[in-house]
Amino acid sequence: MKSISIVTLGCKVNQYDTAVILNQLPKSKYRRVPFSDKADVYVIDTCTVTHKADAEARNYINRAKRANPNGVVVVTGCYAQVSPQELKEVHGVDYVIGNSHKFSSLLKIIREGKRQEEPKVFISDIFKEKKKGFESPDIEIFPGRTRAFLKVQDGCNYACTFCIIPRARGRSRSLEIAEILNRMEKLAHSGYKEIVLTGVHIASYGREIGTNFFELLREIEKEKIVNRVRLTSLDPADTELDLIDFIADSQTICPQFHIALQSGDQDVLKRMRRRYGPEKFLDLTDKIRERMPDAAIGSDIMVGFPAETEEEFLNTYEIARDSALTYFHVFPYSKRKMTPAAVMPEQIHPSEIKERSNRLRELGSKKKTAFFKQFIGRTFPVLIERGSKGTTPNYIPVRFDTDAFNIGDEVLIRINDVVNEEAIGVAEITNA
Repeated sequence: MKSISIVTLGCKVNQYDTAVILNQLPKSKYRRVPFSDKADVYVIDTCTVTHKADAEARNYINRAKRANPNGVVVVTGCYAQVSPQELKEVHGVDYVIGNSHKFSSLLKIIREGKRQEEPKVFISDIFKEKKKGFESPDIEIFPGRTRAFLKVQDGCNYACTFCIIPRARGRSRSLEIAEILNRMEKLAHSGYKEIVLTGVHIASYGREIGTNFFELLREIEKEKIVNRVRLTSLDPADTELDLIDFIADSQTICPQFHIALQSGDQDVLKRMRRRYGPEKFLDLTDKIRERMPDAAIGSDIMVGFPAETEEEFLNTYEIARDSALTYFHVFPYSKRKMTPAAVMPEQIHPSEIKERSNRLRELGSKKKTAFFKQFIGRTFPVLIERGSKGTTPNYIPVRFDTDAFNIGDEVLIRINDVVNEEAIGVAEITNA
């Protein structure tokens, strides 16, 4: 039996891709082992959003060679797609497989690949393949997860000045609604009670196949295949108030939103080539809070974009502080080759970026804790994820007083306290 170790770096789209690969490996022929263990094949599914993501991938390559110098090392994903020559020069790499060949070549390499004196590269220019269709196969099991991710869209047609992902993922393409519902049925049959819809730019869903994201959600709501459907990041430019109204009335879609702000300053947003202003973001978050008082509202915020002044940063800080946001991820700006922002003048010094990032993260921690504390004394259905931990529909992590429940059970939990950005609760009634 062949041993294989796979690590996934980055977003939920990558995690879905990795799940596809694992679903297609016969359990009778392959045994998955931890990455630190000796394996016959190591697969690293990479991210390239930041330079730290690239460095993390290289670190895993080194770890694989230490664990088994004779193991076959395969690097795939976004870093492989964008920087194949760079990865070819990393000691220990045997195969570099871009996103363009992830599903057509990776499985064959896992089955038949051998150590290489010179790394072999499988890649094409995915961004220029305008007729490339949605190609991710379906899955029945999402390894290691209580909730299942379902990729419904891939790629992006836009050109934010800081972002390399369109070159790594190609143009927007979507899975047909009927096939999405079919894949949801399979996941529900496998026991998943929550499905997370994911994509690179999910708000673009369906445009090239004659439909849209709103219509997809209508069909999902009508079918009610699972009790919980969660959405990933939405672009403010493509999110309208009527979508908020629809979700507020939904019995299926979780009251959690992730709306990518990036910056709260109008001029910085223009330099980023984002297609909205701070007012649009505030309109959306205010509407969510009005219609869904308990909703979690998250965001991505970038710090230190080229030429960002202290005043521009403070505009972002004030929106993060005063808006209805309940949590946010802070990303220090990372220069990406082949992007316009990489050659913009007035690159911000790393020490300044770090200081601003710390200020925002401290604010984010306070806002998250304050949001959680609103619910002390209230009871929520919690989906058990491991042991005595689970998550509410509005994305509050809860730890409770017993590990008597099974993973995947839905249990009513009363929240009694909040400690270290985690709710502490007591089980009341089992619904499962």
